[in-house]
Amino acid sequence: MGLFGKSEPKAPPVDPAYILAEAQECLKEKDMEGALAKFDELCALPVQSPLPLLSRATCLLQLQKYERVIEDCTKVLKFLNSDLNGHEEEGCTTVHSLALMRMAKAHKELGQLDEAKSALMRRNVVEHKLGRDNVDSEDLVDKNMADEWKEKGNAEYKQENWTQALDCYRSGLSCDMYNAKLHGNTCMTLIKLRKWPQALKHAEQCIVLEPEWVKGYYMKGMILSNESKLEQARDVLRKAKSMEPQNTKISELLSEVEARVDYVESRLRRRKPQAAEKPKDEDSGTEQPVEDVDSDEDYCEDGSCRTSKTIKLKVTRKDVVNVVVDVCAAMVGVALVWWFVRQDA
Repeated sequence: MGLFGKSEPKAPPVDPAYILAEAQECLKEKDMEGALAKFDELCALPVQSPLPLLSRATCLLQLQKYERVIEDCTKVLKFLNSDLNGHEEEGCTTVHSLALMRMAKAHKELGQLDEAKSALMRRNVVEHKLGRDNVDSEDLVDKNMADEWKEKGNAEYKQENWTQALDCYRSGLSCDMYNAKLHGNTCMTLIKLRKWPQALKHAEQCIVLEPEWVKGYYMKGMILSNESKLEQARDVLRKAKSMEPQNTKISELLSEVEARVDYVESRLRRRKPQAAEKPKDEDSGTEQPVEDVDSDEDYCEDGSCRTSKTIKLKVTRKDVVNVVVDVCAAMVGVALVWWFVRQDA
């Protein structure tokens, strides 16, 4: 407030263009810390644009702050995709593809190779769908060949020739590795062959390539269920059900997995060591069970599960003292009888 009750004049609003110019000047001088400070200031402004986040991620990558790179790139992907103002950077023409490229590099530096590969594949898919990945005639021929291999694989699959179908689908993937349907067919064939780890990789690729395709989540839930990773399977299938609530196959598999989870949890509750009931005696107030006569292992018969009865033998200190007193009294009685007999003799 001023002397006459008037408020001080407000500072003029910060011009984002001025901050960006300062950040670029720091970059020219290779002052990465100074540039990062400017980008932090820019990202704190209420500007609805992914570019400040993307610029900061680029700066953070140079400073080897890889976790923050991944955080900023994840935020960038929440914005609508847009072109990079008509220019190309590292083979990327859109904001999303460049963010995924930065993310892949950060994951690689952190040793997270699977995540790096996934991010790079997503980047390639973005560019491929836009037709900007320099697809030439040979690539088109390969795509046609991939479709031919898929049809051959489908024919073998219908005949239940799982190994031959798998060979066909893999040949198709060698021509078009970004074909989600081929990954899905390969996954289903591997499920038939009960090769769970390999099938899981293809199910995850389906999710990466086509996040809105519910079959990828369904197959992943099926695989995790067969690997007895029930809680993970339940979570994935719940995600699938939220995408297609009316899908009966997903609902049936989810119900089965949830029932198995409940059964396992109930068994664990029964198996938990319960605090032994210890009647108090005069001294220590403790009591120790001697031995479990029967095992308390669960078993199932004719679909009904029950627990075998446990019999416990319990001996307290008072019982031991009473036995000792009785034995001593008996020995004294024998000694007295023997003494009287000797006296009479």
